[in-house]
Amino acid sequence: MSETLDVLGAPMIVNADGTAMAAFVADHPIPPGYFVPPHRHEADEELLFVIDGELTLIGETGESKMGAGSSATFRRGELHGFRNDTLGTVRLFVVATPGVQAAEMFRHFDRATREGGQPLAPAQIGAIAGEYGVWFG
Repeated sequence: MSETLDVLGAPMIVNADGTAMAAFVADHPIPPGYFVPPHRHEADEELLFVIDGELTLIGETGESKMGAGSSATFRRGELHGFRNDTLGTVRLFVVATPGVQAAEMFRHFDRATREGGQPLAPAQIGAIAGEYGVWFG
């Protein structure tokens, strides 16, 4: 199973959606300037692994850089976000467990963007994320 979603302007290639096993697994190419604000997951734990490039990680204690081969893990409820401050695409591997809510949220972002024909407004993003137990700030 593989599906490609548009997650707020960046492709996400989903390889496992949490239904066949308790994990969401995706390859997520992050374009320059892409930003995921700090947020918390109510149900999922998450692993981010940088395959190529450098990502700025935002966490409880501030910002740090993650280069190729580095990873970070986040427990349920732990604040985290990231952005690509470089001029190149960062290739990020994402794993969330159990992951079903993550998969459905990303699918919802994809559908809403396609149906609206334009990028989602911050209020829309927050409302959709909240339906799946993800809270910004």
